[in-house]
Amino acid sequence: MKKYRLSRDGKTLIVGKDSIVDRHLRFDGTVFAGILSSFWGNIEASEVKLAGRNFVGGSILCEKAIIGPKTEFNEIVAEGNVLIFPKCRGKFVKGDSVIIREGSVIGFVKANRIVIEGYAKIGRLEGGKIIVSKS
Repeated sequence: MKKYRLSRDGKTLIVGKDSIVDRHLRFDGTVFAGILSSFWGNIEASEVKLAGRNFVGGSILCEKAIIGPKTEFNEIVAEGNVLIFPKCRGKFVKGDSVIIREGSVIGFVKANRIVIEGYAKIGRLEGGKIIVSKS
């Protein structure tokens, strides 16, 4: 079941909680998804914000991404910053600056600046500056 709506200014597409989007989603603006939403295709937007416990079967293609806790995704390709909250699982993340929080499991991360906060499992890192902090 799809539950979409536009914000009053028309710059944000809001996907309601418990929604299932079975096609590619392309929007010129911000995509915000509520908890427990599933995306079987790609998400293309200037900014992507996932609340948490989401599933993205395709790719997230954006300029900036904020991924909520316990989200599963295939890949994120961003031109700017990517923030991944705790206990997320993904195969590939690419961005200018990537911050990964505790408990996340990521296969491959490629960025100019990578910050890992707490214990996270990362298969392979490729970046200019890598900062690992223990919280």
